[in-house]
Amino acid sequence: MKITLLNAINVEFEMSPEAFGGPVNIEEVTQAEDELKVKLLEDFKQFLLKYGSGAVGEAIVLGLREAEFVATPSFVEKSLQFRSNLPKGYESFVVIGIDGAGNPVGFNYPHKEIMTFDFDFGEKEIIATSFEEYLEKAIREELNLHF
Repeated sequence: MKITLLNAINVEFEMSPEAFGGPVNIEEVTQAEDELKVKLLEDFKQFLLKYGSGAVGEAIVLGLREAEFVATPSFVEKSLQFRSNLPKGYESFVVIGIDGAGNPVGFNYPHKEIMTFDFDFGEKEIIATSFEEYLEKAIREELNLHF
């Protein structure tokens, strides 16, 4: 990830460390990949290793550690849960967040675009070309998602 993005996340972390779950180790990340049968995006993996989960700008990023002040359930658990409700072609969907309407936010491995899947309309909307861009938009409050 870009240094400017990491610095911006670090500022948020320093202001409210309780909004982040805490770092995880590579073994936990590898176990999550094995359980979901995917390779995580490198920038998402970096985020997990450093922060575990957390509130970044207007986004709540699910991870492998529950934050004290923000609901951040396991992205593995949420991915498996949503996969059973998503249409054919989303068997490798990785949920990194949930919008205010209860729709999953994530990526459909091996693709890197971050999208929402709207259950009301039965369609996806690409909201960022990468996890890094997703975080940048979240910090600038440009996602227009209601968490």
